[in-house]
Amino acid sequence: MSALVQSRTGAVWGLPVMKFTLTYDGELPSTGNGGGVVKRQQKWDIRKHFAPQLEELWRVHPALKQTLHNRRVPRAGPFLLQDVHHEDEAAQGARIARSRVGTADLRDLCEPISKGGRQFFPLVRSSLALGCGLKVLFLRREGVGRVYQGGDIDGRVKTLLDALSVPVDQNHVFPDPTLGDAPIYCLLEDDSLISGLNIETERLLSAPNAAESVVKLVIEVDVRVTDSRAYNHSFLGN
Repeated sequence: MSALVQSRTGAVWGLPVMKFTLTYDGELPSTGNGGGVVKRQQKWDIRKHFAPQLEELWRVHPALKQTLHNRRVPRAGPFLLQDVHHEDEAAQGARIARSRVGTADLRDLCEPISKGGRQFFPLVRSSLALGCGLKVLFLRREGVGRVYQGGDIDGRVKTLLDALSVPVDQNHVFPDPTLGDAPIYCLLEDDSLISGLNIETERLLSAPNAAESVVKLVIEVDVRVTDSRAYNHSFLGN
């Protein structure tokens, strides 16, 4: 028999735009007061787990592909975003921001964020006026009769949110030659952009011999436009 615990924090605010699902299988330790190297390394490993899923999302999702085409807008003054018919695939690269200013005066709304000598590429970011809500199905190993331990669950969720975000400082970035020089795809620029959080916990039954820190997560992401503008209109309706 599985035990269910639900925890909701806040409501998702903004215009509904796009939803997708991320998954994770592996160890998820609790974030304690120490925050030592081992835990920072574990957060780094979890972040690496999500990166390919988010990179694939940017590759296939229509709203994100259009956002990349329209990523540069003037820093000051009005502008016009030109588009093409959705069936004209040969002209998809023609979407550009038109203005009377030079390229030096354009803002890159998808500019990678540099931390610790490495670049990170978040989806939910303030430059695009985006926020999000998360609904997490949290399957974890737990002993019989120990249905809920609030501090443990809260600490492990904090680890998850840290791993979904761009590292807070360079001490949370680790040398990793396996990643090359490409930006690391993240969900969040900062976890403050989460406006709603719903956690449902159940007992993990598929790994009876695994360590208690092993979890299976199914994360539904609900991205919202917090301030509707021309440069984020591509999210609406997708």
